[in-house]
Amino acid sequence: MIEIRCFHSLLEAKSFRDAINALNLASVRPDPFSTFEFYDNYLRNAGLFPTAGSPRLWLLLAFSEDRLVGYLALKQRLHRVLGLRAAKLDLMSDFVADQPHLVARSEHEKPVSAAIYAYLLSRKKEWSLVEFQQQDAASPLLPPPAEAASGICQFQQWPNPPNGTIPVRWSSVAAYFAALSKKARSNVSRQMRTLLAAGEARVLTSSDPQTIAPLFELYRSIEPHSWKAQTDVAISLDRQSVDYYAGLMDPAQPMRVWIQVLLLDGIPIAGLISGAFDKGLHALHIVYDDRLARLAPGSAILLMGVRLAIEGGYEFFNLLRGFGYYKERWLAQMTETQSLQIYRIGTPFFWRRVLGDVRRRWFGKTDSNETALSNPARLELEKAEPAHTDASLARLASPQEREHYATLIAQVRGGRGEFLSASALTAAMPFETQRRDNVHPPRHASHGDFPRPQVHAA
Repeated sequence: MIEIRCFHSLLEAKSFRDAINALNLASVRPDPFSTFEFYDNYLRNAGLFPTAGSPRLWLLLAFSEDRLVGYLALKQRLHRVLGLRAAKLDLMSDFVADQPHLVARSEHEKPVSAAIYAYLLSRKKEWSLVEFQQQDAASPLLPPPAEAASGICQFQQWPNPPNGTIPVRWSSVAAYFAALSKKARSNVSRQMRTLLAAGEARVLTSSDPQTIAPLFELYRSIEPHSWKAQTDVAISLDRQSVDYYAGLMDPAQPMRVWIQVLLLDGIPIAGLISGAFDKGLHALHIVYDDRLARLAPGSAILLMGVRLAIEGGYEFFNLLRGFGYYKERWLAQMTETQSLQIYRIGTPFFWRRVLGDVRRRWFGKTDSNETALSNPARLELEKAEPAHTDASLARLASPQEREHYATLIAQVRGGRGEFLSASALTAAMPFETQRRDNVHPPRHASHGDFPRPQVHAA
C-alpha cells in the first residue's frame, strides 16, 4: 500500500531532504532538477516564471511503510480563463529544467504513478486542469488511468519540443569532430578559422565559487548585444532572474555550475553556463554577441562545451529542449516529448479547450517550430530590427568597458579554473588552423576536477 502525502511548503518537507536526494540518485533518471535544493531555489525565484499569480507548492511524497519510494513536484496557480478564475496543477519546473518527471526506482514507478493519480483525482475539486509537460515515451505517467477519461474528466496529449542530448562516446574532441557530418565539419572549421583570424581569441572556464562571480558578470555583459536581450530568456531581465542563476551557483547546490566565456581581444563575445550532476553535463544557458554573428561565436562556445563534456569524463551532454534542427548537427539524439492535459469537465479550462478544438477544426494546425530551419524567435526580432553584424572590434567596447572587462578577467585568472590563451585554444582545435603553435591541449581529466587549475601565457 502506497500512501501519498502532500506538502505545500518545503519547510514542512525539510526532514525528507536527504531521502529525496538519495532517491533521486537511485532513480531511473537522476538529474539536478529533481533535488531538494533545486526546488528551494526555484520557489524562492518563482516570480521569474509567471503565467498567473504566485505558485503554491504541491510536493507529493509517496511512502511504503514510512519509506520514501517516489515523489512528484507540482505547483498550483490560479488563472483567469474565459473571464473566470480557474486552478491549474502542473509540474513545478515545467520548461525550465530537463523533462520534469516522477522520481522513483524502476520497480516503484508504476505503483507510485497509480497512487499519485488516485490522490489527484480524489482532490479534483481543487483543480480545473492537471498538466504533465515534456513526458517521453518511457514516462510512468503515460498513459493516464481510465479514470482520467471518465464522465468527470477528459484528457488530451500534445507534442512538446523534443529534448536533445549528446551521448559522449568519444575519448577526445578530435574523435567527436570526426564523427560530425562532412558539411558540419566544414562549417565549424571554417567558422573557427575566421574567428581565430579576427583577433586574439581566449577562453575562460571555471566552477570555482571564488571565481564564478566575476565570470558570471562577464557572461552577463554579453546579453545586451544578444537577440536574447529582447526576450524573456535573458538572465539580466530582472533581479530575480539573476538571483535564480546565482542561486544555482551556490556551493550548497548538488549541481556544479560551470561558466565558459569566449573573449576576442579582451572583449567577452560568447558564453555558456552548464550544470554538472552525477554522470551528466546540462547546458543551462548560452549567449553570444550578435554584432559578431559572422564569426559564429555561438558555435565556438558550444564546441568548448562539448570539449568540457568529453574531457571532463561525462557520459552525456544534455542540450535540453527545442531547436532539434540545430542540435542534431552536433550529434544530439532527439527524444520526442508530449504534454498530458487532464481537464475536469465543465470547468473554464475545459471549455477553453473545446473552443480551441473548434478553431483547429476550422482553421487547421500551424506548423511546429521544430520543422523550421532557423531560430523562429530570433527571426521575428530580425524582421523588426535587422541585426548589425559588421561592427569592428575597435567599436565593440568603450575604453571604460574594456578596463572593466580587464579587471574581471584578472579576478577570474586569480582563481581556480582553465585559461586558454590564443595559442592553447588554437592547439585544442581538432582541425588545422592558420595559426600553428607547439602548445598541446590540457590532459584528460575526470569530471571531478576538469579543468585542472592552470594559467597559460597570453
